[in-house]
Amino acid sequence: MVLMMKTMASSDAGLLTIGVHIPGTDESSGLLKADLTANPGNLRFILYDNSDSAIADVKSGKLTEAWLVPEDLDATISDMAAKNKTKNKIEILVREQGLTHMLGREVLCSRVYPLIARQMAADYISENVPEVDIAHILDTYDNYGIEGNLFEMGYLDGADTQSDTSYLMMPLRGILALWLMLLSIAASMYYLEDEKNGLFIWWKPRFPLVRDLLYYAVIMVIPTIMVLIGLRLGGVNTSLPREILAIIVYDFALICLASVLREIIGSIKGLGIITPILIMASALLSPVFIDFKEGRILQKTCLTFHYLYCIHDEYYVKSLMLFGIILLIMWNLIQMIKRNIKF
Repeated sequence: MVLMMKTMASSDAGLLTIGVHIPGTDESSGLLKADLTANPGNLRFILYDNSDSAIADVKSGKLTEAWLVPEDLDATISDMAAKNKTKNKIEILVREQGLTHMLGREVLCSRVYPLIARQMAADYISENVPEVDIAHILDTYDNYGIEGNLFEMGYLDGADTQSDTSYLMMPLRGILALWLMLLSIAASMYYLEDEKNGLFIWWKPRFPLVRDLLYYAVIMVIPTIMVLIGLRLGGVNTSLPREILAIIVYDFALICLASVLREIIGSIKGLGIITPILIMASALLSPVFIDFKEGRILQKTCLTFHYLYCIHDEYYVKSLMLFGIILLIMWNLIQMIKRNIKF
């Protein structure tokens, strides 16, 4: 799965495939065309010589959407800068509305706005400064460059960021974390099957809790190693000691959760019913694909949420460990009740 995701992320495709028709030869049209060609970002832009071809490709599904630019973009920019409105607009053609098209519209605005800001600056200077050389002012405006980034992203723990990681690989850690949760519940199913077949008749230690922890650990160790390798292959890993600590604590909490569910439900069929519900709830409550800031209290009841945040925040390492200890105590209490009370 990781290798397939990595192949997709490195292929010539983006979040949106946008066809752009820029028929004009004016200055603004040239600047917009140069910007889209030189700085596509995570989007894929295809320049069309005529609008009919772009429209046909949107209808056939080859394009996510199409941008049709007016022939005289200079006039459009001037009208927007002077009057805040224009008769000739850039048309966006889509097959259906959606979240990606909202993003596309924002991207278009971000590409056109610098042209409007440039014209607004020229208009303001020409109105307020007598006998000014507008051509010289615009030339200075275009050639004035700022070196370096205005913003620098970083984590609270000072870990280096991997800015070159594809957005397609961002959910990888969450997906692998959910996979480990699935396997921990599968381990409970195997436990019930082995218990039914009499395996534990020959293995009755003084502390059954230790035996059960060892049983689960044997099942989880290879998938855990696979997750660490997957994170490394996917390019979303941090330092190895940090990853090992986080995943060991996460495994401990998962084993305790799966054991509590096994003790409460007590059947393979019941675990099979609860598994998809638990996985879907964890995917929604954890920042696997999207992070909802509302309902943090509800999110903190999810193990995967703590794991995904503990990579760069020691607080969540402690909270994940505390979560696991609470589940361990619950597991022990349920076993004690079952041994001492006959239902």
